[in-house]
Amino acid sequence: MAAKIQSATTIARPVEDVFQFLLDLDQHPTDPGVESVVKSPDGPTGPGTTLRFTHAKSRQTTMRFTAIEPSRRIGFEGNVGPLRPVGDFNCTPKDGQTRLTVHVAPNPARPLKLLSPLVSRVGQRVWDQRLARIKAALEARTP
Repeated sequence: MAAKIQSATTIARPVEDVFQFLLDLDQHPTDPGVESVVKSPDGPTGPGTTLRFTHAKSRQTTMRFTAIEPSRRIGFEGNVGPLRPVGDFNCTPKDGQTRLTVHVAPNPARPLKLLSPLVSRVGQRVWDQRLARIKAALEARTP
């Protein structure tokens, strides 16, 4: 069975704010150790937009948006070392707040396929922490 990760949080901000934040990750990366982000092509984020993250020690990862349903869903795929994650962010309005849920299939390269349960456990922690940072960043902004 393919490894799956699901993480969720409720953010005290409207759906439109949360959705736009996710589209603008090049302007405010939330992962520690990110030194720079390059977005291509320039302009509004849409399907096919790619973000190239440079991390400490010149390690690079990419995220490409694959689908965008305004204020609702963002599909993405990535290249993170030996992983080729595919997933989506889902934004659901809830009492003036936003329920943000992410689903990810890490898709480890062949040598790591046998370690899929471990990859999923580590990935679950990474995504739980990432959503907590997104929540904190959004809730710290003045409306």
